[in-house]
Amino acid sequence: MVVRCLVRYLATALLLAGCGDDGKTTRYGDADDVRAYRTALNPLIDEASAIESEVSEVVDPDGVSIDSRLNAVFVELRPRLLAVQEGLSRLPPPRKLQALHDEITQMEQLRLEGFDLVIDGFAAGDISLYPTAVERRQQADELIPAINVQLCEIDIVLGDRDDCSLLAQRSKVTYRVG
Repeated sequence: MVVRCLVRYLATALLLAGCGDDGKTTRYGDADDVRAYRTALNPLIDEASAIESEVSEVVDPDGVSIDSRLNAVFVELRPRLLAVQEGLSRLPPPRKLQALHDEITQMEQLRLEGFDLVIDGFAAGDISLYPTAVERRQQADELIPAINVQLCEIDIVLGDRDDCSLLAQRSKVTYRVG
């Protein structure tokens, strides 16, 4: 009787082990859903990084930028930053990636606030807005390392270690009137 129960138990365990999970579920949810999200997110990440790269081109090696140069770049790049935000708002993340998605959205919102403060301050001749702009952009940059770690963890889980798309972090910028 004990042997019969043990055999039934083992047979049931083997049956259950072979059913249901075909290896397509990750700790982030269904692998296909996570991969689709990551694939849709990558162009937005690439664009956000390209925007930061263009901003860094008007920053001196010592991290200083003349407000008129930076304002012109921010005015030019603002529509692209808004497009990234719009793309993020239209991209539904898998449930377990909602917190990461919210962090990325928050980072882009902080960058946009930094852009807007410089644009508004330059237009009004109000340099008192610049320290707040720097603060917003620093707050955005503080989110990037944790976001990048999470993005790479997702890529590793998906088996895409070599395709890890990360957000670029800008250098510290100080605005100079000119």
